[in-house]
Amino acid sequence: MSTTLADLATCEHLLVISDFDGTVAGLTTDIYGVPVNQVSVAALAQLSQLPRTNVAVLSGRHLEGLREVCVLREPVILAGSHGAESTDHGVELTDEMRSLLAYLEQELNPIVALHPAALLEYKPFQRVVHIARVAAEDPAAAQALLEKAAAIDPAGARLNLGKNIVEFSVAEVTKGTWISAERQRLQPSRTIFIGDDTTDEDGFRALEAGDLGVKVGPGDTAAQLRVADTDAVAELFALLAQKRAEYLAAES
Repeated sequence: MSTTLADLATCEHLLVISDFDGTVAGLTTDIYGVPVNQVSVAALAQLSQLPRTNVAVLSGRHLEGLREVCVLREPVILAGSHGAESTDHGVELTDEMRSLLAYLEQELNPIVALHPAALLEYKPFQRVVHIARVAAEDPAAAQALLEKAAAIDPAGARLNLGKNIVEFSVAEVTKGTWISAERQRLQPSRTIFIGDDTTDEDGFRALEAGDLGVKVGPGDTAAQLRVADTDAVAELFALLAQKRAEYLAAES
C-alpha cells in the first residue's frame, strides 16, 4: 500500500527533505537569480517549527551557494554538495581530493573555453560544467560540450549528469547516503523526499517502507508519486504543513 500525505501528517516523527532547484525554486540560466516559490518556503518553515518534525533542504549546490538563494535557517538543516556539506555535519576535504579537483579543472577548463556561454563552477567537493546558457543559444553546441565533458577520464571522481550540467564529485556522499545517515541519526517514523533531477534518484532509492518519494516533472524515477512543477510542490508542502499542524494540535 502506498504512503499518503495523511500517513505522513499523522506519524509520530516526520522527516521532510526537499531538493532546492527545480523543487522549491524554478530553473533558470542565472544560477543565483532563481525564482523561489515563497509558498514552499513558508510551508517548510512552518513544518520546521512543529513538534516531532524535522526539515532539511538537500541540494547539489555548495552550502555557501545554497545559503545565498535559500532564506531558510535553523532549525531547518541545510545540506549542500549532495550532502557532503551540512549545517549539522559534513565531510573533510583531503589532500587527495584537492589533487583530484585540480586534475578535473585541468581537463574541464579547455572544454568550457570552447563556448563563451559555458561555465565551470568550483564547489568545495565538485567541479561542474554548466551549459544552460549554451543550450538556450545553440542546443547542438550544448550537447557537444556535454558529451566532451562527460567523456573525460574521471580518475576516480563520481560523474553526475543533471539538467544542463556535468558534475564530477570527489566526495563519496550522495543524496542517498546522506538521507540514510540522517534517518539513522533522527530516527523518524516516516520520511518524505522531493526532487526533480537525476541525482535525486539516489535519494528516492534510499527511502524505506512507509516513506514517500516525490518526483517533480517528467522522467524515469524510483519515486512513488509524481507532481508537475514547483507550484504543485508548493501545494503539497502547504497541505502537509496544514494537516501536520492540525494533527499535532488535536493531540495536545
